[in-house]
Amino acid sequence: MKILFNLLLLVSCFLYACDDSEIPETPGAQEILGFDLLTDITGHWVGSNQTAFGLFDWFAFDFRPISGSHSHSIYEGATNQNIINSVFVADVDGEQRIVARNGGWLGSQYRATYFVLDIASKNGDESFYRLVDAIGRENRAFVEFRFKQDSMFFDAYKDNSGRLDLPELHMSFKGANRNSEYASNAIELFDFPSTVSEVNLTDAFDNLVDPDSALFLEEADDPFPKSDHGYVSDLTIDIIRDADTENQGLFLFISKEALVSSEGIPNVDNIDNSVIRTIQIRNAESNYVATYLHPDDYYLTVFMDNDNNGFPSTGDRSSESVFKQVRAESVEEASVELSLMVE
Repeated sequence: MKILFNLLLLVSCFLYACDDSEIPETPGAQEILGFDLLTDITGHWVGSNQTAFGLFDWFAFDFRPISGSHSHSIYEGATNQNIINSVFVADVDGEQRIVARNGGWLGSQYRATYFVLDIASKNGDESFYRLVDAIGRENRAFVEFRFKQDSMFFDAYKDNSGRLDLPELHMSFKGANRNSEYASNAIELFDFPSTVSEVNLTDAFDNLVDPDSALFLEEADDPFPKSDHGYVSDLTIDIIRDADTENQGLFLFISKEALVSSEGIPNVDNIDNSVIRTIQIRNAESNYVATYLHPDDYYLTVFMDNDNNGFPSTGDRSSESVFKQVRAESVEEASVELSLMVE
């Protein structure tokens, strides 16, 4: 398993022509183009990711509802290096639209970009969705998802020159929905998906820093900041090091199942199938704050990757996987201790 250290700008396009008339009517949602994307995208997607930084043969998106009309996922690479991905119903210029929010922190720089869905199609067991920059549209950036049975294809193109006449491929994810049940509690709680708009974005894209893109570089200017997101939590994880791990870079895995036992024995199947976040801990850090965390029961595992294979394995220093229950809309704390040698 390779771990993605670099923050990716997840904007993309899908170059198929689609006929909107193929979209089946969903009761109560006939007027919202691409409404079924909310259902299709929700799940624990595990697969490979071809990026501008190379191929990463393990990557995950954990999309779950955080309201009746909002599915959310985040990739956390390290402190202040994350990627948020949201898909939700919003009011835009007097009508309900499917909107995506992409962004997060890159060091000290905040950014959030908004996209609106403009193409949707269903044909048998395949579905296609495209979302374009809310201002620059396809001439600036656009995001595409394709679903077939239990697989998701998420291709990303970005604009470096100001025009998308020759779009540059930045990411191509292909994965399967390994654990759809991770979202079950939230789906039932919110009766997800619903057609109630999550936020009103009408007139939200005025006075932009870039007149050609719905981009925000200050959190105070973001029309839908983290403080307006319900149901998600923060978790501060304290890391207890010993002399062998002082001033060493580490990895923190958040998973739904235990990865390393109290005897230092790794569970390879759980490592491959139940991890939702893979986080780099810098050598000077003794804690990490996981944000936008879905309320659930988790296991926390910290390890020093001596063999550089990207997961806890024989010869690595590691903690036992520590159980932690995270409540909704809470600020939680936990601690892990690197006290084991993985067998």
